[in-house]
Amino acid sequence: MKVLITGANGFLGSHIVEKALSKNHDTTAIIREGSDISNLAEIDGYQRISLNYSSVDSITNGLNELPEQDLIIHNAGLVKSYTLEKYLKVNVELTARLIQGIKESSAAGLNTKFAYISSLAAKGPVGNGGPASNYGISKLKAEEVVTNSGLNWMIFRPTGIYGARDVQFVPLIKAVKLGLYPLMTSPKHQMTLINAADVAENVIDCSFSHNRQIVHLEDGSVYEHKDLKRILEKVLDKKSLNLKVSPPIVKAVLYLSDIIDRTFDRTPKLSLEHYSEISQDWDHDFSEERKSIPLTINIPLADGFQEAYDYYHQNDLI
Repeated sequence: MKVLITGANGFLGSHIVEKALSKNHDTTAIIREGSDISNLAEIDGYQRISLNYSSVDSITNGLNELPEQDLIIHNAGLVKSYTLEKYLKVNVELTARLIQGIKESSAAGLNTKFAYISSLAAKGPVGNGGPASNYGISKLKAEEVVTNSGLNWMIFRPTGIYGARDVQFVPLIKAVKLGLYPLMTSPKHQMTLINAADVAENVIDCSFSHNRQIVHLEDGSVYEHKDLKRILEKVLDKKSLNLKVSPPIVKAVLYLSDIIDRTFDRTPKLSLEHYSEISQDWDHDFSEERKSIPLTINIPLADGFQEAYDYYHQNDLI
């Protein structure tokens, strides 16, 4: 099978490339010119092309260099910004141009599948009734573009993704290594997670076995802080004390941080909006969905964090 992946040099994208190759698919990675490809440095056997996303014509011309694909996975997107406008420009408008370019190119045939990597943020936290952030709003709008595309689409909504090559958990692991576990939300905060390799596994397999479905991706467990603390302590062989920071203090600090980042036009590492979103509960019940679309989960949380820690250590990140 021929598999084409946008955003292939990103954290999740690199895992999708790696998983597609492990399944013996003819894999092509789309990379923006000048992009950092360090996530792909140790992966061999894939083809790489550059694509100009600025217009439908440039996308079509780039894709016309490729043979007909069996699966096109659209993983490229914007995950951090301060404005809805920027999110819409990348996550919605770029997706619309890409789809039109695909339809006009030789890379798509009648049986080509199109998989869009959305986010659980498009559904929003439990009880919210929809997205709780501009990012989530943009992902939901992008999903509408996909469902109206006429393609053989699949939409995937992963929850919080972790694993090797990701750096979002580096500050937490550094803190536990120092003997402290930062507790910045309720101790009973309900969280869900999934390893990047398991996301990649299910995106590829479900795309070939299902059609025109929205699939929510999580590892089947609900976690509280005590669970993450116990696992990280085991990985690091280090006991830690809870460092409780009340949400009002966190919000005040992030409010000031947002002002500074906006002033210097910097991409936020953690914005107030994002904190307000992720600090809510995410323990959705997908049991009915699992009856018709079962998932393959190979990596338990403890093993996944061990792999992530080994990667951080090998790359001098901790």
